[in-house]
Amino acid sequence: MNDEVEVTVATVDGIRTVRVAGEFDTDEADVLARGLALPSGGSLVGTVVDLGGVDFADSSFLHTLFTAQQRHEQAAIPLVLVGLTPFLQRMLELTDLTRAFAIAPTLAAGTDLIRAHPPASPAVYRVQPACTGKREGDRMKEKGGQV
Repeated sequence: MNDEVEVTVATVDGIRTVRVAGEFDTDEADVLARGLALPSGGSLVGTVVDLGGVDFADSSFLHTLFTAQQRHEQAAIPLVLVGLTPFLQRMLELTDLTRAFAIAPTLAAGTDLIRAHPPASPAVYRVQPACTGKREGDRMKEKGGQV
């Protein structure tokens, strides 16, 4: 889509910052995936993904973010999204992916979130689903109430 995508990676004190900018579709998904890939070695404490420079993203972008989140979680390494634009926030809400990610408003807040919790407990970084998979009427019936 655009030759001007940018994914930069820097690591300071074990916290990796991935800054993402530009317009992303299927053609740029590999660039993003490489930037989000877990490095070899065990010194990574967490990853903060700064999305403030993303002008456009499609479903392949979301898929790449979600795959990275799953890999980080399996490795017990937190991944935090920061700097969400209103466009990206809406995409995450529409696809119900806000529950899959830890989200902080700023880079500093994302870094603080990682430092505040040990990497060995990845569940701390996930927003727990509010839904049990049952509809409200089903829960009422279990309690003996009327629907």
